[in-house]
Amino acid sequence: MQSTVNKYGEIEVIGNEVHYSIPLSYTGFNSVDDLETAYKQRGISLAPFQNYLFAHDITLVTNRLVFTYFLEDMKSFYYLRQLFFEDQIYYFRSFIELAKNNHNTAILWDKNNLFVDLTDSKVKALVFEFDGHRLYNMPPTLDGLKEVILLSLTTLYRVLGKPRLVDFIDQRDKVIRFAEQVLRASSVQEVERVLEETIVNVERQEEIRREYEESLKQMKFFERRKEIRKAKATGKLTAATSTEFVEKPKRGLRSKNDLVQPAKKKSDQEEKQGFFSSKYFYLGSAGVAAVLLVANTLSSPDPDVKAAPSENAQVQTEEKQALNSDQVADVYRKVMNGENEAALKVLEQVGYENLAEAEKKQMLQLYEKEGMYEKLLKLDPNQADAIVMKMVENKETAKLKELQTQFPDSAPVNYEVAYMTAKYDTVIGLAKDIDMTDSELADRRKNQLLVSYLWSGLLEEATKLAGDDPEAKKKVTQFKSSNQRIKELTNKINVAKNKKDDKQVKELTQKIEQIKANINRI
Repeated sequence: MQSTVNKYGEIEVIGNEVHYSIPLSYTGFNSVDDLETAYKQRGISLAPFQNYLFAHDITLVTNRLVFTYFLEDMKSFYYLRQLFFEDQIYYFRSFIELAKNNHNTAILWDKNNLFVDLTDSKVKALVFEFDGHRLYNMPPTLDGLKEVILLSLTTLYRVLGKPRLVDFIDQRDKVIRFAEQVLRASSVQEVERVLEETIVNVERQEEIRREYEESLKQMKFFERRKEIRKAKATGKLTAATSTEFVEKPKRGLRSKNDLVQPAKKKSDQEEKQGFFSSKYFYLGSAGVAAVLLVANTLSSPDPDVKAAPSENAQVQTEEKQALNSDQVADVYRKVMNGENEAALKVLEQVGYENLAEAEKKQMLQLYEKEGMYEKLLKLDPNQADAIVMKMVENKETAKLKELQTQFPDSAPVNYEVAYMTAKYDTVIGLAKDIDMTDSELADRRKNQLLVSYLWSGLLEEATKLAGDDPEAKKKVTQFKSSNQRIKELTNKINVAKNKKDDKQVKELTQKIEQIKANINRI
């Protein structure tokens, strides 16, 4: 099979080999030796990464360079479509890794350039971008990432817009919801967050499913009421608290019948209700009800026969420490319907400390979506950086100042408010407690500290902070020049005051104010 890639190149799959060829004239080399040297250097720089495939041989055939890749134990991109969604998502992590490193090593976001390595369960890209050999028609990284994910989930061969429901191979609600979240994402980091949340939810559902099935097996062999009472107390009978309790598909590859989707289309109301109006919800609920009925039947009918006080206390404690299956289902149903405040009310009644990890995470996300930053920060102080960034993006300056009064010890909040109010000494003092490296606010904070140094007259510190950054060095130079000009005008104002020339004093003062305004825009 032969396909065109990279505008002037061709890619051909022959058995376990892939041949990529391109005219030598479209490269920056005159000899194969020079090209091999540059290619080897690229290979050395990418040695720590596991998502790239390098050519094993480069030859010149009738003025065309031919890169030969040996791809034993690998499958084409379309192999992903044969997997169930629960297995696909782990391969999508490879797409994220490629996207995050795309600024360093650009790849072709093309289905013909991506292969599935069965030995380590990763998706890998062919590498033929290096000094002297450019890539053509490069889409933005985020667009390329979204496209390969959607191509994996649908029967489409190119993504020109939002896919239709009938385009999806797996039309379950959680697959459609995942695709919609990916489409709405505004950054690679947001796509990664959506993916990791989906993986956590899938793993949680799998764990709950195993616990539930195991509890059913155990309940069949319970012969004594004490064991049944113990099962209730430990929560095993209420373990099926999955957000989408449906029949779990078998792991691995689909069969041909699995790939064929029913022709009947859901109505708008059915799509909105999703899982909670599906037959699986009622079947699952009926199963839980049946188990509880058996348990109650085998329990003593005599109201005077009661469990020991210690057992009763344990049961009550367990009931307070977790959401039951109906509550969890209700929470996620409300979230999917956009009733975030109602969902939060249910979670708050139980209490953050008494929630499972998945519900804790859901509670924090809802607080963020609803702009309840004070509650979010109170539960998780580590969210301070994210909260500050969100409020800065939304230009919620008044709300940020109010947040500072509630959390006076939060360095990220204090730092931002101090800069907003021109308290440059405070900014400098808090700099040591602020993340200036890994945070998404790093560039902003570095610039704020630079400006604070400049306005505080610490030119040496500002120059050191600027380092080799051309933009920062330019700001330092402009500030020094503007500051010198202000000093000159100030001297002239003093002379004009001695001469009692009020008009000139006013003109010079206006010039100084204009220069200061320009400095603030540096």
